[in-house]
Amino acid sequence: MKKVFLALTATIILAGMNFSCNLIDSKGQASSMSKEDSLVAAANAPVIQFEEESFDFGTITEGDSVSHTFKFKNVGKSPLQINDVQVQCGCTVASKPEMPVGVGQSDQIVVRFNSKGKAGTNKKFVTVYSNANPPQSVLSFTAIVKGNDAPDITK
Repeated sequence: MKKVFLALTATIILAGMNFSCNLIDSKGQASSMSKEDSLVAAANAPVIQFEEESFDFGTITEGDSVSHTFKFKNVGKSPLQINDVQVQCGCTVASKPEMPVGVGQSDQIVVRFNSKGKAGTNKKFVTVYSNANPPQSVLSFTAIVKGNDAPDITK
């Protein structure tokens, strides 16, 4: 009985080692394939090129709503899809193209800033998520918001 138990245990251990070795080989092979695939995908990916990545609204009065259009072009090798545009706070709203932007084509992201309750210097960020290489782009804008009861410091 002892010999049967030892033989069974040894078989299970050897089978487990063989199985784990096969997993390692599969992972190694899969990762080298996916690395090659990812290099090919990166080479053929869309590339988003903004005319400008930051904008200064200058001095505005508290309560003003201002907007700016960030223009971009797809200079990559495949269609560009803007998946999401996230803003930093509720005072900012951004629109994104819903349709893919073809190779060599241009489009825009419009950013609107509501300065109500935002007296002082403001610097806000807008993150653009896409299928481009790199997959994230960060846009920014600044505004000096003059409070309704504050003296004009620009004179």
